[in-house]
Amino acid sequence: MFPRLFTRQFQTTAFRLAEETGTKLSKEQLRKRELRKMVQRRLQAKTPASDHPLYMPVSKALRYLRAIEVGQPAGQQTITLTTLVVSERGVPPLAGNVSFTKPLKDVKVAVFTDDEAQATLMKEKYNVHLVGGSDLVSKIKAGEVSINFDKAFATPDIVPQLASQVGRILGPRGLLPSVKKGTVAEDLETLVKDSMSSVPFRQRGNCISLAVAKTYFSDKEVLENLLAAQKSIKQSITTQQTKKPSILSQTTLTSTHGPGIVIDFA
Repeated sequence: MFPRLFTRQFQTTAFRLAEETGTKLSKEQLRKRELRKMVQRRLQAKTPASDHPLYMPVSKALRYLRAIEVGQPAGQQTITLTTLVVSERGVPPLAGNVSFTKPLKDVKVAVFTDDEAQATLMKEKYNVHLVGGSDLVSKIKAGEVSINFDKAFATPDIVPQLASQVGRILGPRGLLPSVKKGTVAEDLETLVKDSMSSVPFRQRGNCISLAVAKTYFSDKEVLENLLAAQKSIKQSITTQQTKKPSILSQTTLTSTHGPGIVIDFA
């Protein structure tokens, strides 16, 4: 009985002393704890994906994910890539755009220009959803044209007219072309070409999650999209303004109704 009571009293005293000491050294303890966690995360990031119990080669992972999605609506059968990111505190989050070889959906693009040559190029070569100049702006203002496009680009000559006449219509939808957003240029071909299959990504918390394919895509198409995502994400790491760039860690593939399967990616 006595030893047990003594043990409890000793533990209580030890906890009290630890708390008192912790109040004095809390910042230092937190700093050391964070350093230890960072070292552990970096070591884990360097561990081969094949060592994980849920690891599968991509081709095998796709067979499992497709089997799980049998009977589900085709529009919901999306394959998503999620990769953990190890980064120091204060490092800006990774962000960029991925140009997929096989887009997940058709992107509807609107082009505003009074340059007839560029308008013709957009119609004939890129088959964009909407093309026009001052006439198109007027029709949108009057409500005669549905705003059912996903992206919009313009040449500099028509930007003032866009801002003054349809800024309140397109602006809240994020569809008003502007130099700041990189959607205004003298030569629109490069912008439109890249936008047709371009998808933005951004690090949220400690991970990047990005839809990369549909389950009915072929293995080749999925692999090509994964390589495109890998290239873009790694490129965003090289442009980080920091002495210690981020590191890609555990990466999983999952489908809308399926589990997460670890794959090689980093």
